[in-house]
Amino acid sequence: MKRLHGGASDPTLLDFSANVNFLGPPAAVRALLTDAVGHVLRYPSADAQPLREALARHYGIPPDCVLAGNGASELIYLVASLFRGRPGRVITPAFTEYEDACEAYGIPLGAESPDLTFVGNPSSPEGRLRPQAEILALPGVRIVDEAFIDFARGRESLLQAATADPRLIVLRSLTKFYALPGLRIGFAVATPEIISQLLLLQPPWSVNQLAQLAGIAALGDVDYAERTCRELPAVREELRTGLAAAGLDPYPSDTNYILCRVADGGALQQHLRARGIAVRNCDSFSGLEPNRFLRFAVRSPEENRRLLASIGRAP
Repeated sequence: MKRLHGGASDPTLLDFSANVNFLGPPAAVRALLTDAVGHVLRYPSADAQPLREALARHYGIPPDCVLAGNGASELIYLVASLFRGRPGRVITPAFTEYEDACEAYGIPLGAESPDLTFVGNPSSPEGRLRPQAEILALPGVRIVDEAFIDFARGRESLLQAATADPRLIVLRSLTKFYALPGLRIGFAVATPEIISQLLLLQPPWSVNQLAQLAGIAALGDVDYAERTCRELPAVREELRTGLAAAGLDPYPSDTNYILCRVADGGALQQHLRARGIAVRNCDSFSGLEPNRFLRFAVRSPEENRRLLASIGRAP
């Protein structure tokens, strides 16, 4: 990875740079992890079949249209491997791992008529949910990264369409919505033919035992999902309003993060870090003006108010 991902390495910092659910992991997952030793003594399913079946049931799609992966990042690289050497395109501003994966597999970017197009929905770091028509009008095979779409529940997902459209591959993540970034749980949905090809490229045991079990447990916690979608909008709006009042220029968001245009991204980032707060400097994203954008995760109301108070003391 050429450019650093979000997530502060210093555990003493209040981390607004990593976009995970402010509720923390579901209770069922916490209970599972208390007995971690017993689970890690057993080999996982080599192709994560129990997790794939749980995902298929949860989202109402055929099991042979689902591939589980070691986070969405592994799946990005698997897709790039499948299309190696063919011209591609990345819709920016965007997560830079699309470009990194394309470079790794000799996919030249910038073609007017690409064979594949990577697009985030909701976009990262903007947090904007794109209409389906906008995505389906893109050229080539559309690789749609829906890592944050669970925060915009019920709106514009292309999961169902991907099961029958050979020009559509949808990538999803369980680690953002269920606050499990350390376990790395992602999945791809596509036609059975494409999933079969990706399975041939994926090493066995790619998804570890704890990740598989945690994914299944998280999917079963319906109350957690409903609580997240019920509580998040008000907390996000309070943070957005506060950021605007502090003199920043926040973008509208359908996710659990807010992109802000600022006068000096590096200076504000350092000011906050000196006060024990980590935020994401968006210089590491493709397609944004350098040093003018910061991204803030939506955390608990109390933590968000600490952030706003710290911003208010900036010179």
